[in-house]
Amino acid sequence: MKLSWIVAFDVGGTQIKAAALRDGVIAEETAGHYESRADLAAGPMIAHFADIFADILSKAGPDAAVEGLGIAFPGPFDYEEGVSRIQGLGKFESLYGLPVGRLLEKSLRADERTSGRLSQHFRIAFENDAALFGLGETSPGGAAEGADRAVCLTIGTGLGSCFLERGRLVKHRRDVPAEGWLYTVPYRDGIADDYVSRRGVLQLAAGLGLDGAQLDVRGLAGLADAGDKAALQLFEQFGLRMADILIPSLTRFKPDRIVLGGQISRSAHLFVPAFREAAEKSRLLAEVRVSRDTLSSTLLGVHGFLRLPDGNEKN
Repeated sequence: MKLSWIVAFDVGGTQIKAAALRDGVIAEETAGHYESRADLAAGPMIAHFADIFADILSKAGPDAAVEGLGIAFPGPFDYEEGVSRIQGLGKFESLYGLPVGRLLEKSLRADERTSGRLSQHFRIAFENDAALFGLGETSPGGAAEGADRAVCLTIGTGLGSCFLERGRLVKHRRDVPAEGWLYTVPYRDGIADDYVSRRGVLQLAAGLGLDGAQLDVRGLAGLADAGDKAALQLFEQFGLRMADILIPSLTRFKPDRIVLGGQISRSAHLFVPAFREAAEKSRLLAEVRVSRDTLSSTLLGVHGFLRLPDGNEKN
């Protein structure tokens, strides 16, 4: 009897992380990192995705039948229709306006490596990576497990976000921003994405005379952990700025938990105290937790998303 699997892709501009999952558990022997090759023409790009899918299946073994492929894809993207809207960002340009999901499924069904491995109800689904991260964090042992209302944030090269109520995504409601996305919140001469991100940290570093370009966020965090006063001040300012930008939107939703993921969350111990203090002053009493593994949560979120296709609140 064939075993039932789900394959998950986390697609970024430079890397694609992928794995197979069975019964909601990541099969570690199938996990892999692949070059995104985001500059390829459309045909070769679809073929590249198909090659990754075939490689994951080969690692899963000959008895793996696949129920679905879930893809965390960067935006702008029409996730419901599986159509790319990415343009002018220097990545995946060739896919603009194309039905990526339909093209990829056609390729997989025509490929002898994969055609016989797809279940009768096989489907491909797309969602924003931050939303899938949030869904994954509601899994057993996740930082959002059991929360009535949670906001999950990924902080890295940019700011990702999602809003969850009782484990379901909330995207279209008065108390959340459109699609659950905070990155477009206006702030000063830009938007939240400019400030609650890697470049936001580096901007603060420059203002404090720290060589952020050379050290990057990890090096700056190392300085702070070693007791450097300017570096400590940098992360305190980052936490306060994060609160200034996000608290108005968070207060409307009234979360009881905020979960942080992404590369910069590894330095959360340096900026969360300032953020938490500012939140408490604004009467936002949400518990703040840090994800143990952003990538694993995203892949687990793919599994949950494919199992619960109607998991979004539309109110």
